[in-house]
Amino acid sequence: MAAPAVASAVEENIRTVAQTKRIRVNEFFQDYDKLRSGFVSAPQFFRCLWQTLSLKLNEDEERALCLKYGLLDNGKINYKRFCDVIDLNFDPKNIYASPESQKVVPLEYLGTIRSKRPLTVDSESRLVGILRRMQQFYNVRGINLRTQYEDFDRHHKGVVSESQFYRNFPGPIDIDEEDMKTLVEKYNDPNNPGLVNYLNLHHDVLAVHKFVLAEKDPRQTFVNRDVDMVSLFPAKDPTLAEILDKIRVSVYKNGIRTIEFFKDHDKLRSGVITENQFVCGLALACGKEAQLSRQEIQKVVEYYRLPDGRIQYKEFCDAMENAFNIPDLEKKPTESVQRPLRGTLSRGLKPLTETEEQRLHEVINTIADKVATDRIMIYQYFKDYDRSRAYTRVVTPTQFARILHFLGLNVNNQDLLLLLNKFQDPASGDVNYPAFVQAVDREFVGHTIDDADISDQNRTNVVIQAKEDKWVESPPVMFEELMARIRHIALANRLRVNEYFQDYDSLRSGSISIPQFRRGLAVMGLSKLGHHDLNDNQFKQLIDNYCNPAKSDQVLWTKFCADVESVFTQEQLELAPMAQVPRQEIFRVPKPGTTDWGNASKDHVDLYNETMNRIRQRVEHRRILCKPVFQDFDRHNNGHITRTQFRQAFKILEIPVEEPEFHCLEALYCNDVGVCYTAFLADLEPQEPVPFMYVKRMEELRLTNCKQALPEQRAKTDLESVFLKIKTKVCKERLRVYEFMKDYDKLRSGRMLKTSFRRALNLARLDLLESEVAMLEDKYQSGCDPDFVEYLRFCQEIESIFTKDHLEKSPLEDVEQFRPDEEWTVTELTSDEEEKLYCCLLRIAEKVRKHQMQLFPLFEDYDRVHNGAVSQSQFRRVLMELELASLASDTDVKLIWRKYQMQVGGRTDVNYIAFCEKVCELAGFEYRKP
Repeated sequence: MAAPAVASAVEENIRTVAQTKRIRVNEFFQDYDKLRSGFVSAPQFFRCLWQTLSLKLNEDEERALCLKYGLLDNGKINYKRFCDVIDLNFDPKNIYASPESQKVVPLEYLGTIRSKRPLTVDSESRLVGILRRMQQFYNVRGINLRTQYEDFDRHHKGVVSESQFYRNFPGPIDIDEEDMKTLVEKYNDPNNPGLVNYLNLHHDVLAVHKFVLAEKDPRQTFVNRDVDMVSLFPAKDPTLAEILDKIRVSVYKNGIRTIEFFKDHDKLRSGVITENQFVCGLALACGKEAQLSRQEIQKVVEYYRLPDGRIQYKEFCDAMENAFNIPDLEKKPTESVQRPLRGTLSRGLKPLTETEEQRLHEVINTIADKVATDRIMIYQYFKDYDRSRAYTRVVTPTQFARILHFLGLNVNNQDLLLLLNKFQDPASGDVNYPAFVQAVDREFVGHTIDDADISDQNRTNVVIQAKEDKWVESPPVMFEELMARIRHIALANRLRVNEYFQDYDSLRSGSISIPQFRRGLAVMGLSKLGHHDLNDNQFKQLIDNYCNPAKSDQVLWTKFCADVESVFTQEQLELAPMAQVPRQEIFRVPKPGTTDWGNASKDHVDLYNETMNRIRQRVEHRRILCKPVFQDFDRHNNGHITRTQFRQAFKILEIPVEEPEFHCLEALYCNDVGVCYTAFLADLEPQEPVPFMYVKRMEELRLTNCKQALPEQRAKTDLESVFLKIKTKVCKERLRVYEFMKDYDKLRSGRMLKTSFRRALNLARLDLLESEVAMLEDKYQSGCDPDFVEYLRFCQEIESIFTKDHLEKSPLEDVEQFRPDEEWTVTELTSDEEEKLYCCLLRIAEKVRKHQMQLFPLFEDYDRVHNGAVSQSQFRRVLMELELASLASDTDVKLIWRKYQMQVGGRTDVNYIAFCEKVCELAGFEYRKP
């Protein structure tokens, strides 16, 4: 045999063993290749095969492998190329072809072809019949032969002993002893006597299953799931397969755990129960949901009956619960799960007699005419009664009748029963209200099986056809358009492109390999899972434009980053201060698939304008809020919905739009994401842009600040008066001015800025005017810096009203505490005014003495806070109540106000205590009496 043929045979054998043991051969060779050169010596190569795969090759096989993978001069073998051939499963670079079509599968999982012993012609034909019966039995009951023996196969070699094979063989029952001997003889492992290769038997059963499907329909090798809806009521005498299908659908649809209804009867968990227990459990589990009759249950009983009369409920439960699923599916990623037949999970409608159908048609037409005439939206009223955790789309018959009466759709009792019989669910007795609404409301849009979108079906066929093709040619693209799209993505998502590539360039050479460049683009978002699907043609365009001239297998990523990040700013802008940076808005591009409206025909534009004007008039006339309806379909909040949802929104809004008009609107607002309803609403109801008010507000603020300050009232003109004002405030409120100022002097230098000095005085609430603060600043201005104030001297001067500094050095000195004068005592009047005021007080005092009046109580009634002051109007009112107003003219009252005035909260009040004491003194009353 030639050396290439010997090498191919050895490779096939090694590939079978490696896939059987789930071994990655490359990992064991790397222990001998410390430098990762891809080469090892010949002894190391064959030693690794012996230790890893337990393969001892002869001289011819070793020579053939050396000639194919080695250089006999230096004794090195290219194990890297050898491992690539062994691990070859599918081409990872060809992502458009199906992995199933590229898969390299050995003939068996275990051993070589000799693990199956050849039989005679009669035995082989008998074996085929046995396998056909096993396949039918396993398919109906959902049995997996491999899972039956995995508990005995602890090392997962695919073989069990003959006793274990006999002990756990799952049937069928008609397999006799001779059939079992034929199976054991066929699948007995020749290398290990006494062991049976159950895994090969499992694969043969699966092969027979595919062969049986091909016999039924030679055009397809898979189960066709796209079939018509299964009727709710099958034939009078259904077959066993139809009964089991009906049970599977009801179990899947209602989420029934069938084993829960049988295991309580099986105390020993043997998997079998009596016939009566099985019938009761099946009727209780899904008898009502699947509408099982007694004859149908009996057929199921006969199928799962054992020779001793008991029923195998465990096999029945496994077949029903795994009807549309495969056990351990996470370990079988390439398996195709069978889906329910189309329409089996929907609620069907009951068939009625011909007479009842005619009468029902008349009733529905009558209700439909009334709904269309009165424009009644009935779906919302039914939905209000559907308040479960998730919408069940059913209501009770009582609720159904109540809603019809509430909407004014009154029908007689016979017609109501006819409607209930048609739209009731036979299992639960509830009424399927969406089907009823769709029957009577011609404008109601509800997805059913009958209104499947043909365009979606065609789109699905195109996708399936694309998956079957091995290669799909990417559409051509212009480099400028591609870069504009990438710049838009970087600008919209604020991406720092440099961060996605610099980790690959450790030497900061500005160049990385092509795979690293592709990987960085994928992380950046240019992939199928990111912002933009970068196909091969587009990637090739980038490679051609940014290829490194010195190294053809590398890319100048820094140049690419500079071109993309130019949307944010320009490089070396500090060298050109007069350069005009373009606005970022010019780099924004529409979404892929957007139609260029500038190339539209005049007829198309006219139709669009007419459609928008008509829709706008209807929206304004009816005052329709369009945006909430469109937003309900936008689950991702990206401003796009599908075409079907776009049409459905117009149905909900009751805006009639013809099919040509829909095409016209979709041509403008559609892209690859969907229909951009936000752009449509912006054109339909344009809003005035919000004016830029910053400049105007700044101008108003400037004018406000430029206004002249109000003139100061009662400002102190000399420094002594200012000190007296501050000391009086500090003494009355017991303030420490130093506490408000020390925080502005971090270094405790005794100085602070004039602005900080003003701020501290403001925080102390000394109520100083601008001129008074200016006098203090001039007084305590620092001699070192005119912008600073020596606040410490100011604080010492103010706090001298309480005590003196360094009093401990002069213990005999008397300290006189500052006592502020009453405000009315410092009020100065002219001599004429003093004489006129004195005469007025004498007149008042004479009357007070004569009538023995008490002045304080009436004044105290107006003094709610007991601060010894009342307002001027209150003072005059008290004089009128005491009948003293006639003794004082308006001039006299004003003189009294001026004499006894005091400031309370910025308001000038009258000190009534001093006034009363003065009157009592002139009247000759004892102090504080009366």
